[in-house]
Amino acid sequence: MTKGVVKLTVGKKLFAITLLCLAVLFLSVWYSPGGSDSDFGIADPTSIDAAAIHSGLTGTDPGLDLSAAPAENGEVQHRVATSADRLSIGSAGNSGSLSGMSTPSPSLLPSPSPEPEPEPEPEPEPDPGPEVITITISAAGDCTLGGDARQNGYRAFLNVFEQSENDYGVFFRNVLPVFESDDLTIVNLEGPLTDATSHLDKVYAFRGPSHFARILSASSIEAVTLANNHTGDYRQEGYLDTVANLEEEGVAYFGNEFNTIVEIKGIKVGLFGYLLWNDGQSNRNRILSSIEELREQGAELIIAYYHWGAERVNAPSVYQRRLAYFSIDNGVDLVLGAHPHVIQGIEEYNGKNIVYSLGNFCFGGNTAPPDQDTFIFRQTFTFEDGAMLDTNDMEIIPARISSVTRRNDFQPIVAEGEDGERILQRIEEYSSRLSR
Repeated sequence: MTKGVVKLTVGKKLFAITLLCLAVLFLSVWYSPGGSDSDFGIADPTSIDAAAIHSGLTGTDPGLDLSAAPAENGEVQHRVATSADRLSIGSAGNSGSLSGMSTPSPSLLPSPSPEPEPEPEPEPEPDPGPEVITITISAAGDCTLGGDARQNGYRAFLNVFEQSENDYGVFFRNVLPVFESDDLTIVNLEGPLTDATSHLDKVYAFRGPSHFARILSASSIEAVTLANNHTGDYRQEGYLDTVANLEEEGVAYFGNEFNTIVEIKGIKVGLFGYLLWNDGQSNRNRILSSIEELREQGAELIIAYYHWGAERVNAPSVYQRRLAYFSIDNGVDLVLGAHPHVIQGIEEYNGKNIVYSLGNFCFGGNTAPPDQDTFIFRQTFTFEDGAMLDTNDMEIIPARISSVTRRNDFQPIVAEGEDGERILQRIEEYSSRLSR
């Protein structure tokens, strides 16, 4: 009875082992497609099946616990080794997955990274073309900011300032938009700005108080010429005071011994001027010396402002024309003039302009001048890649030295309408005579 039970039990065990081998084979195919069985840490399933069958027949199956354990009913029972005994099970940290697996399931593979898009080719830098710089110069005539302290005109000039509640901009306020719209405004400062009291013994000894230098800076006047017959009226003291007062207000000055460079938009503009009564060799030598000095300092544009000619005459003298030609032939780009106290014509010579007389402008030396006509001369110079072009872009702005007609209120104004046309016709007539 006992032997029969044992044989039956062994038969059941053999059946179970066969099922187990088939399960292992199935798992190896399922979890390792294309891979080797050794990926699971087990031998070839075929060899396992053969060993299992052989051991089941011989009773020496290492997967069976042949140690008999008495049961309550007296039968001998054997423990069948589970798959956990034959397979290396992953740790708890792997959530029960099989260890040693080299090829994961296709569904678990990460998605391939997209190919990076190629960097776009940088756009070529556009050709900026040549660098073009324009410089606009405005020039006006005689400006005496005060007058002769021994005469009523001086007191009248100061009254305008005091009645404006000491507004330094009152004198040029009517032409301020013109001066503010240019790059450089130049006038003839006819008389020192000083508080000195000792002056030369002459018919007209002009001066203005030291603080009147602020009139210039408040009116967008950036440069003045000191080359005239009234600069030294209050001797050396008044002359040096004028220079110091202009420096304090940031106003450039030139003329006589001063050759000045003003830099505008990176362009160096050279300024010089002289008091010239004749076409002597000494005057020509001074002109050449100033041009040479300014060129050595890097001047790319040179402007000369001469004090010359005969008073109250609307045509230049022969010597003025000769000196103007000489200046241009030796490198001057624009010639300006003053002293006659009236306007004269404009001449073009070798592509350069000669403005023989700009007349009076803000002139405190006369309370009732018979001729109030004047003008502002403007010229725009164009530079391309540092070289000045041969252009002649000029403008004549007609003006009057007073905003009222019956007297001089020392407040120049742009002339409009018929008055402006009349002044332009005068300038055109005087200029046409120079070409005959």
